[in-house]
Amino acid sequence: MAVTPNFFIVGAPKCGTTALYEYLRLHPGIFMPELKEPHFFASDLVTFHLVNSMAEYRGLFAGATAAQPRVGEASASYLLSSAAIPDIRRFNPDAKLIAMYRNPVDLVHSFHSQLLYWSEETERDFERAWRLQERRRRGEELPGTCREPFWLQYERIGQFGTQTERMLATFPREQVKLILFEDFAASPKAVYEEVIEFLDLPQDHRTEFPRFNENKRAKLTWLRNFVRKPPPLLRRAFRGLKRRVGGGGVGAVRQKLLDINTSKERRPPLTPEFRAELVQTFREEVALFSRVMDRDLRHWT
Repeated sequence: MAVTPNFFIVGAPKCGTTALYEYLRLHPGIFMPELKEPHFFASDLVTFHLVNSMAEYRGLFAGATAAQPRVGEASASYLLSSAAIPDIRRFNPDAKLIAMYRNPVDLVHSFHSQLLYWSEETERDFERAWRLQERRRRGEELPGTCREPFWLQYERIGQFGTQTERMLATFPREQVKLILFEDFAASPKAVYEEVIEFLDLPQDHRTEFPRFNENKRAKLTWLRNFVRKPPPLLRRAFRGLKRRVGGGGVGAVRQKLLDINTSKERRPPLTPEFRAELVQTFREEVALFSRVMDRDLRHWT
């Protein structure tokens, strides 16, 4: 019998979703696949789905057992997508959703760094990348390595009020858990326990909450691009090799190269003037999100 996922971490990117996913998948009553970010339901945004059919998608959860009543996945694109949340509702109307947020100014700054690391973005200066949004929306000055231009629309990524209002128009409030990254960072244990309670599971009393997904950069840009976005001929050769010997070995070599070429670093700070501009840009969205969440978020503005 096919397993139906019954909870989803829907976003937002760079708000702690990777850490929460890693914590939850260790709970004995939870099954989450090794593949994070299948993006399956974000049909309007993601043109590079890692699974392309419902059969493939359901196959991600084939390892779930009867001892794991909660089966879920994490795709940070779902909150941004207009299609994903309604499609999840049709797929499983009883599903529970978990959404994570942070100050949108900090989010878009962090997300720019992540896109650089993924080779989706090539403009290293965030302020210039921000000012390229309109031209890129028209299809101009897009990086040749970018698979999905939507990700370069930084302002839309941070529109939490609009995104959350849309989600709550589709799912009942009691089936949705809203989490602030600042609360999660201050006490991952407390937030984790709230999520376990939200999922109607017994506490596992875990005490270790390591950090995940810290800011990274590629030491050598050419090696990053070569490994993440190899030339078409080489990409086809890799696919053939995977079919013959299995994806595990090839994937392990790729990941080893990425790890060797990765260093952790602090992002350069925004100038006070540019930060003030971003604060003003997101002011109305923060006010809307504050009302939706029923929490005072004036410290974000």
